[in-house]
Amino acid sequence: MKLFDIDKKIWSYIIGIAFIVVCILNLDRVGQIFSVLWNATKVLVFGGMLAYVLNLVMSRIESLFEKSKKALLLKFKRGLSLLISLCLVAFIIYFILAIVIPTLGQASQVLINVLPRYFNDIVRFLTNLFENNPNIVEMINNMQINWKDLIDQSISFLGSGIGNVLGSTFNVVNIVVSSVFNAILTIIFAIYVLLDKERFIRLYHRLGNLYLGKERKDKLTEALRVIDRSFGAFIGGQCIEATILGTLCATGMYLLHMPYPLMIGILVGLINIIPMIGAYIGGAIGMFMVFTVDPMLSLGFLVYLCILQQFESNVIYPRVVGSSVGLPGIYVMMTVVIFGSLAGIPGMFLGIPTVASIYKLTRIHIENKEKELEIKNTESKTSVKK
Repeated sequence: MKLFDIDKKIWSYIIGIAFIVVCILNLDRVGQIFSVLWNATKVLVFGGMLAYVLNLVMSRIESLFEKSKKALLLKFKRGLSLLISLCLVAFIIYFILAIVIPTLGQASQVLINVLPRYFNDIVRFLTNLFENNPNIVEMINNMQINWKDLIDQSISFLGSGIGNVLGSTFNVVNIVVSSVFNAILTIIFAIYVLLDKERFIRLYHRLGNLYLGKERKDKLTEALRVIDRSFGAFIGGQCIEATILGTLCATGMYLLHMPYPLMIGILVGLINIIPMIGAYIGGAIGMFMVFTVDPMLSLGFLVYLCILQQFESNVIYPRVVGSSVGLPGIYVMMTVVIFGSLAGIPGMFLGIPTVASIYKLTRIHIENKEKELEIKNTESKTSVKK
């Protein structure tokens, strides 16, 4: 029997290694297969991700309904919780877009109007600086830009680029309709998952008990709980931290009489959700917005944001996110670099809770092994004494 088990393990290793070798030798076909599978299942994947995020809000609202003694609320608690969650998310998105988009358009128009004046000021400054060198002064004076033609050419370039990519009006309509249809399917699938999530939990337990056995299923369940806690803590912590940072940024800008305080505060808070580099991106956009009104004031904004970012990194983030995720700073940096290069911004965002989950599971595994080793050593010492 033992010999049969050993042979079975050896054969499983041989089959696994052969499968990996075949995949490596046919990477193009494997990539095509994964591409087809991704196109077929991406709506379900995004729907599952949306359901997970919505469940973080819905479960808390549902727990509030459970405290009610009214039979009607208890009967429809799941549907009401989901409806409130969807309305809350839709309102937040609408609120952000209603503030950010008009302000960005206004700032862009202001920038177009003030660019020629700033350019003339720079030319005048350089002319005075090199007044003793006629050749440089002549070269500076010859630097004339037709701003209207430059803007028209930029718009024309973008238009032709978009036209080349999209090809025709039919393709534009096709892409828009396809995107809207996939978004609707994603939301519908997420709603179905949330309304009947207990069914999936029962299915998991049934399949786990049937094919894994109780011991393996319990270990897998504990691992999934660790992963769930890591992702939930990271998403919730990032949202809370973004709200705090955006509020502090908008309040400080309002007190310092800087332009666009609400819009820049929202942008800084939202973009700061991106780990590590979010603050720099938000600061660059905010500085650009302030620059359109007053270039010198933009330097003041940069100094203020640097101070605020230090306060956020050393006080807010460790208390709100760091303690809940439990991932050391050096691993955060490594995760952002590696996952960012592999999958861009989504990789940066999903990489931290993923690595945090692996870190916690590895630590639990090592602690269990150390306890087992300690128990064995204690038993061996006891047997020697006897």
